[in-house]
Amino acid sequence: MVKVIIGGQKHLSIPNLPRNSRHTLIRPKPFPAGRYPIEKIWYPFGSFIAWQPVWGRYEVIHSFNRILYTNKPWFLTFEDHRVLYRNPQNPGEAAIYELLNNRLAQENCQKLIAISDYAKLRLVERIEGWKIEEQVSKKIDVIHPNFPVRVNQSKIYQQQENLQLIFIGNHIARKGGVVALRLAKKAEKLGLPITVHIISGLEHGSGVPTDFPDRTKYVEDLKLLNLNNVVFHKNIPNDKVIELLSQSHFQLMATLHDTYGYSIIEGFSVGTPAIATNVCALPEFIRHGENGYILELPINEIRHWSNWLHGEKTKTNEYWEIVNSAYDYLAEQALQQIIQFLDRTDKREHYEFLSTKALAQAQIVHNSEKQNELFDHLYTTAGV
Repeated sequence: MVKVIIGGQKHLSIPNLPRNSRHTLIRPKPFPAGRYPIEKIWYPFGSFIAWQPVWGRYEVIHSFNRILYTNKPWFLTFEDHRVLYRNPQNPGEAAIYELLNNRLAQENCQKLIAISDYAKLRLVERIEGWKIEEQVSKKIDVIHPNFPVRVNQSKIYQQQENLQLIFIGNHIARKGGVVALRLAKKAEKLGLPITVHIISGLEHGSGVPTDFPDRTKYVEDLKLLNLNNVVFHKNIPNDKVIELLSQSHFQLMATLHDTYGYSIIEGFSVGTPAIATNVCALPEFIRHGENGYILELPINEIRHWSNWLHGEKTKTNEYWEIVNSAYDYLAEQALQQIIQFLDRTDKREHYEFLSTKALAQAQIVHNSEKQNELFDHLYTTAGV
């Protein structure tokens, strides 16, 4: 048994660690205080293991979305290229950034764990032409996030029921909640037997990727939370989220940008198929007509929505027209997919097939019991 320090971003670590490790996992508090870690002063400070002192021995470090300066054996798990230090503001920063990036090529950095093929693609693209490119590329493995598989059989579609759709995401616009609300409005006008559940903190506007920064543009969409076929849950405990996922027929995630989409896998763990867009990592585990449906957005070579603008360009009326039309387009696509499903004469059998494949994806690729063994083996060999 070895002692493993867990560092870096906590939100990324939870689904990418062993759930029941035989080793001792230690998560030190940030230095100098939990609410005011030293990286608030300058982000790279956190790479120099600026933790409250860990008294006693430890053998291995597992870092999440943060390069570390350490002589201990360590692993790095990352979700995209942003783990790298880049865009220095002055020569001093440039020197420090290069020093830290080069730590990935050191022998004690034993493995770089991409959480998806998309994450690997982004990192490999970013280091193209770097001196450390060959050494770093050899260390990259893809290990998808893991979750407990909560059921052992697929779900049955009862035809007399309303079709239950669920959206999960604090970013109501970016993640696809606006699309879900517009879908509900369209369904109500057509008299379709659909109920849309929304679980969200309703964050939107300035500071959220892909969103139009002016929040007033979203006022009319948020009024749709009061539709008769919409149930708004705001933020609820995770066990209640899982319960709602279990009771839903499809999870809807018509996102314009999301590096992974953990809630999709949680849905799969209870046999709930997904309806989602083709961006980033989502097509790696959602297969159209097999464990859900894919809504097609125009994407570029790095799997990002092609019409996404950045910086000052997001403040123009032109960009609002772009995102507004994208929400409408996706809502209509999702509506047509649902109508096709409802019109199927074999929808009971088809739904069971979708649910079976969703559950199989969770069992085979994202199973926390299997991942537990994998990570424990990595820690054992690193700590020898």
